[in-house]
Amino acid sequence: MKKLLVILLLIGTCINPTHAKVQAGIGIKVGPTFGRWNNDLIKNSKLATAGGTVAYLPGLNAGIQARLWFNKFVGLKLDAEFNMSGSKFVKTTGTTIVTLKHRENQVTIPLTVLIGWGNERLRIYAQGGGYFGYIFNGKDNIEVNNDGSISSTGFEKANYDSTYQNLDAGVRFGGGIQVYVDKKLKHSISMDITYDMGFLKTFRNDEPAYFGDPTKVDISNSKILLSIGYVYNFGKSQAEEAPIRDVNPK
Repeated sequence: MKKLLVILLLIGTCINPTHAKVQAGIGIKVGPTFGRWNNDLIKNSKLATAGGTVAYLPGLNAGIQARLWFNKFVGLKLDAEFNMSGSKFVKTTGTTIVTLKHRENQVTIPLTVLIGWGNERLRIYAQGGGYFGYIFNGKDNIEVNNDGSISSTGFEKANYDSTYQNLDAGVRFGGGIQVYVDKKLKHSISMDITYDMGFLKTFRNDEPAYFGDPTKVDISNSKILLSIGYVYNFGKSQAEEAPIRDVNPK
């Protein structure tokens, strides 16, 4: 019993000098997105082949970000994003090169945990969690280079009724920096880099024939997001975690 009381007193002594301030912030962000189809990353990566080359296709992300810091080291981040993403696929057969560019527009809701190091002016953190997305439309362009003779369909509306899947979900991980730029530490600039790895199939049914052997193809979405943003912070700043001093010392 005495040992328990001693432990409780020690914990109280450590906690009492400072009071961690929970800090909330909300802001905006924007940056480039690089989308790319993945083929069977988890289930059978050694045997998986898309029958061609899958490459990144550049796009854009923009949205609202909300942050909740429990202390200087642990927090939560919830975003609402608009993502212009997609993928590029190139298949060569003899002297014929077929290039498919798929662009899509997605609303994405990611939730990540922030863990890192910080002081009153700077936070550097890793982040990890999940995301849910809904793809509301897209376009496809198929270009055929037949021994130097090039033809193209132009960007046409992608079929989300029977070909493509509207839903997207997976894991998000990455890192970032938050820098406070004013004396009162209410305004900050954020910089993040994250990677989304989707777990849901991109296509509703079997993948299209241009991928090659259907038994070796299981396409899902992925994207790299770079963003810079502004955050306004509510409540007391972390700089106000000052020690409580005895004003009437004995």
